[in-house]
Amino acid sequence: MSDHPPPPSAGSVPAAETVRLCKRYGQIKAVDELTMTVPAGGIHGFLGPNGSGKTTTVRMLLGLIPADSGTMRLFGEPVPARLAQVIDKVGAIVEAPKFFDTFSARKNLALLAQAIGAPLSRVGEVIEQVGLAGRERGDFRTYSLGMKQRLAVAATLLKDPQLLIFDEPTNGLDPQGIHDFRATVRQLADAGKTVLVSSHILAEVQQVADTVTIIARGRTLAEGPVATLLAAGSDPVRAVVTDPARGAELLRAAGLDVRSDGRALLVTRGDAALDPALVARVLGEGGLWVSELSVLRRNLEQVYLELTGAVGGAA
Repeated sequence: MSDHPPPPSAGSVPAAETVRLCKRYGQIKAVDELTMTVPAGGIHGFLGPNGSGKTTTVRMLLGLIPADSGTMRLFGEPVPARLAQVIDKVGAIVEAPKFFDTFSARKNLALLAQAIGAPLSRVGEVIEQVGLAGRERGDFRTYSLGMKQRLAVAATLLKDPQLLIFDEPTNGLDPQGIHDFRATVRQLADAGKTVLVSSHILAEVQQVADTVTIIARGRTLAEGPVATLLAAGSDPVRAVVTDPARGAELLRAAGLDVRSDGRALLVTRGDAALDPALVARVLGEGGLWVSELSVLRRNLEQVYLELTGAVGGAA
C-alpha cells in the first residue's frame, strides 16, 4: 500500500466517475450497474478478476464503445457527449501501442508528437520522466518488454495529460519490470497526475494504490482508500491440519469464520482480533493437531474473497 495519500480535498471534482453503468453483449452483462469514483490526484486501482468488466468499463470511458445505460464523467464533463472537450486531458494504454521496430524510442516519439500536435520539446522530457534517458536511441525491436512498456507510458505523456489510464500494465513483465513500472506511476502521481491502474493482480496494485474500486461480474463490491478497506476487518489466522473439512466444522461450531486456502484454513472472527492460540485450542480439543499456525497480514485479495465468499486466489 502506498504511503502517499492522494492530495485533493474532499470537495474536488473526480477525475473520472461512473454511475450505474451497464454494457451487455447478448445475454451477458459485461458491466452491471457499475459505480466508480476516481479521485483527482494519486493512484486509483481498478481491481477484479479477468472477465469482471474492467477493460469494458475503460473502453466506455474513453468513448471506444457505447454504454447501454448509466452515466460517465471525466473531470466533471459528461461523456461521450463532451468527450472532445476533455480527451486531451487523458492519456491511456488499453491495447499494446504500435511502434516502428526499426526506429528508436526518440524517433518513434517524435513521429507521434507530430501526428498529435504535441511540441517536439516534449519528447526529451517524457523520455526523462519514464527513465529511458541514455537508452532511447536503440531500435525498438531490441528493447525488453519493460522498456517497451516505458515507451508506451512516454507516448501517453506527450500531451501532458492530467489523467493516465493503464489497463493491465504489468502483464508479461518480469519482477524488475513490475518494480520499475510501480516506481514510474508513483512518480507521476507525486507530480500531480491522476493514475488509474486496471489490474487483476490485487496484491500487486495494493503496493502502490492510494484508493481502489474492487469489482466482480461487472458490479462494484467495494471502494475507498486502501487503508480504510484493510482496516475494516481483522488479520486472518492460517492453520494447516490433516483434515481441513473436520477442522472447518470445529472452528465454525466455535463461532469462527473459516475459508479454505489450499491445504490450510483461514480463520477470522468478524472484525475482532483473533488470538491464534484460540484456533489451536479449538482444533486440539477436537482431536486435530496443527502442523502450521500463523497470522496473515490482511490484504486486498482477502478483502475480495470476503466480499465474494470465494475459495482460493483472486486471479
